[in-house]
Amino acid sequence: MTERGPGFILVFMLMVTAVLIGLSLVVPDKGMQFALDFELKYPSFDRLVNNQSPEYADITSTIALSDSLNEVDQISDQELEIALGMVDTIDSVVVIRRKHVNVDSMRAAEKYLQHIEFKGGDASSLYAFFEALDDVAYKKGKTHVFHYGDSQIEGDRMTSYIRDRLQKRFGGYAIGMIPASNINQVKLLNHENSEGWYRYPAFFKEGAEGENSNYGAMASYSTYTPYPTDSSLAKDSVYAAWVRYDTKKTIYNNTKKFKQVKIFHGPVYDAVRLTFPIYDTTFTDYLKGQKILNTVSLDFDEPIDAVELKFESKISPQIYGVSLESPTGVQVNNVAMRGSSGTIFHKIDPALFAAMHDELNTSLIILQYGGNVMPYMKDSAQAAQYGSRFYNQIRLVQKACPNASVILIGPSDMSTKTEDFFETYPLLEPVRDALKKAAFKSGIGYWDMYAAMGGKNSMPSWVEASPALAGPDYTHFTPRGARIISEFFYKALIIEYETYNNSKLANDDSSQHP
Repeated sequence: MTERGPGFILVFMLMVTAVLIGLSLVVPDKGMQFALDFELKYPSFDRLVNNQSPEYADITSTIALSDSLNEVDQISDQELEIALGMVDTIDSVVVIRRKHVNVDSMRAAEKYLQHIEFKGGDASSLYAFFEALDDVAYKKGKTHVFHYGDSQIEGDRMTSYIRDRLQKRFGGYAIGMIPASNINQVKLLNHENSEGWYRYPAFFKEGAEGENSNYGAMASYSTYTPYPTDSSLAKDSVYAAWVRYDTKKTIYNNTKKFKQVKIFHGPVYDAVRLTFPIYDTTFTDYLKGQKILNTVSLDFDEPIDAVELKFESKISPQIYGVSLESPTGVQVNNVAMRGSSGTIFHKIDPALFAAMHDELNTSLIILQYGGNVMPYMKDSAQAAQYGSRFYNQIRLVQKACPNASVILIGPSDMSTKTEDFFETYPLLEPVRDALKKAAFKSGIGYWDMYAAMGGKNSMPSWVEASPALAGPDYTHFTPRGARIISEFFYKALIIEYETYNNSKLANDDSSQHP
């Protein structure tokens, strides 16, 4: 065997190094695609020579806030009794009387906070919501908030925390709107159905879509008989179906009870008998009406934590949703659309959408989208097109709900694996900018969740935090992370409310002391 000397070994190592450097210069950053789905990826020259790794965002302030939050942020039993109207001190305990707040000090104390942005700094688009909150707090009124979003809010993630904070501050309790059918629904509570239910969402890319556009405020409807719901096709047999809601195991105490049940449904082609047992008594009511929107309201003497609704008829009406509510206060509804880019509101009948929000006295609509387009974005022009399409969706919502405020929450940071590292999607910031442009053009507020997290390459920091604030998919928040980001949003919203509140106080003082 020929013995290789040091010179040969040196030459060999230099040749190997030259080949490696050559590959780093030749292979594109995105890799090379070959036949049979074979892809070659190779580190760039900088990373090969300098061993460069991406710089991840510093989230020290976020960790500090995480440490300050309880593992599960629940109100006390005493607060719950007050919120449920079990004692007579709701005005003095739950509702904070109007007083001046030093907003500048709040802003200074929350240096990490990402504020809601408005075109020209004009936050007046939120005043309709703030006026509704005042009506709730000082006149025992009731208003609804709808949180539409993608899988980032699925399972009541984020929405539950925002609901809890708003209800603690301004009053109210209960979980709000729920679909009748739990098919393809991440449950917000213990939700059971009999067999034979159908659910038709407006936002599914594939699967069952409704025969018409009567999806309502929940962007879906349910039936317990097959479509079509036309009396001419009625069979002799009567269908019986039930749905059961149990709120005992919901996360926050203020959603564990409700005192009203409202059923929103479409035209009734055949008499629908509705029965519901409460304790040892079974009550009977009927769904009726030929309008596009009809409502049945069930009011109970005491707050309850479970209800079973049984429907009997030959033909099912379209059931747009069931709302578990308190008699007064803020009701916050979660409408999660897994896989949706948010460009679905044109599929919903505008008259029904408007009528349902009007019936519910909706004062705030939160739109939270953008994440699902990220893997498919090819260039900045495509991001701009998405922003233009989303502007049209905002305008549809505004036209249907002219008396409601609207806030657009953009995408969180999201990471894609580049070589051996997770980095922000290259076109995330162009998508963020396009959505912000759409918000400003339509005159609504924009909350930059990406910036709130820490900006570029913040997601890996959230994933690697201890305990983790985001999951291993580098896209979705953990429950703890969802509470953190929701607290950021809530504080940004409340700062705007306090600014509005101060202006109201100033106007009241000037009118009393001209």
